[in-house]
Amino acid sequence: MSNPWSIVPGILLGIYLGIFQKNFSQVLTPYGELYLQLLKMCVLPLLFSAITMSVGRLMGSDDANKYVKRILTVFLIGLVGVSAVAAIVTALSNPGGNLDDSSLTALGLIVNRAELDLEISLNGEPNIIPQEATLISFLFNLVPENIFASLSEGNALETLFFAIVFGVAMGYLKESHKEDVFNIFEMVFKTSNLLIDWIILFLPIGLCCLLASQIAETGFGILAAMKNFVIIVLLAFFIINIISTFVVWQRADCSLWKVIITLKKPAILALVTRSSFTCLPSSISSLAEELNFNKQTVNLVIPLAITVCRFGPVAYFAATSVFVVQLYNNQLNLSSSMIIIMASILAGMATAGATGILTLTVLDLVLKPLGLPLEAILVLLIAIDPIIDPFRTLVIVHTGIAATAAIADSKQSATFTAEPQTLEV
Repeated sequence: MSNPWSIVPGILLGIYLGIFQKNFSQVLTPYGELYLQLLKMCVLPLLFSAITMSVGRLMGSDDANKYVKRILTVFLIGLVGVSAVAAIVTALSNPGGNLDDSSLTALGLIVNRAELDLEISLNGEPNIIPQEATLISFLFNLVPENIFASLSEGNALETLFFAIVFGVAMGYLKESHKEDVFNIFEMVFKTSNLLIDWIILFLPIGLCCLLASQIAETGFGILAAMKNFVIIVLLAFFIINIISTFVVWQRADCSLWKVIITLKKPAILALVTRSSFTCLPSSISSLAEELNFNKQTVNLVIPLAITVCRFGPVAYFAATSVFVVQLYNNQLNLSSSMIIIMASILAGMATAGATGILTLTVLDLVLKPLGLPLEAILVLLIAIDPIIDPFRTLVIVHTGIAATAAIADSKQSATFTAEPQTLEV
């Protein structure tokens, strides 16, 4: 079961059931969701222990300023980079301006058929975040009113913020037994990792259930109408992942083939589970154990990159905004391009803690400054989201790994610990 090739029968069987046995695939849906819940079960303990331990040890070392500057610089370059790549690829390929009459008719029918449901959705509990409230809501959502409630509700964003603040405070303590507490957090981290390793043994079965239900639900009808956009978005994601792989290769002291093989496990998990948090343990293991990056830095940066930066939604929002501009025959100039790139970054970061269709509602933050409506395009995005979502998650994980590789030192370099005199060389 631990052999990587054991997932191939699960993939093939899931595809077969999703296409030819749709009723039976629907029966498998709760089992796939149960497996996903088991994977998520250990993520928050791992997230809290890794961040608190790593931030605390970092703040207690002489390397604190160096790593903070690296994190801010790499994250900013990464966010602007993925947004610009997605916008440029979509602008050059022009998927919204090359639609034939049949595709335009099909898109119009889809919008009209879903008009009533869309209106109910928009006039009920507000799903679309107003432009002026998005940034404030994002900041408020960072701070937990009750950290124990946040843990019990599985709120990763609030847990991450508290872990950072708690770790910073612990790092400045002068208590002699501080390292003992860090060792306890390290024990929690290793235990959570072990549990996830046990659950991963059943990945072929969970993979089959998840794929079967996903394919049975998606269908292939919407692809005909939105095929150009879907292809261009996947192309943009592919380019971003290629660049990310190259960054990891340049930073790792090994061959390109080893980098590709090592990153295979978190990539498969991202595509199958569509949950970036589920990929945290395998991402940390790939960088720290297989590619020999500094474990303390990896434990700190990977959760930050995946939870806060949200490279996948940032790239998707940029591509979608350019597509909508083309769809309405508007001109894409320098000013509107800058709005798309910067607003996509803010909107992507505002999706922290949200998954699936909920991330799409924040697109209003990008379209409103351009004078474009979200309502008409939203139903189309919802229809194709089961296809896009796995690859969007892959970009979150893969680019987060690349950002971490750009920040972290190798194990041969000096590592930060609580006491400077115990630095390992």
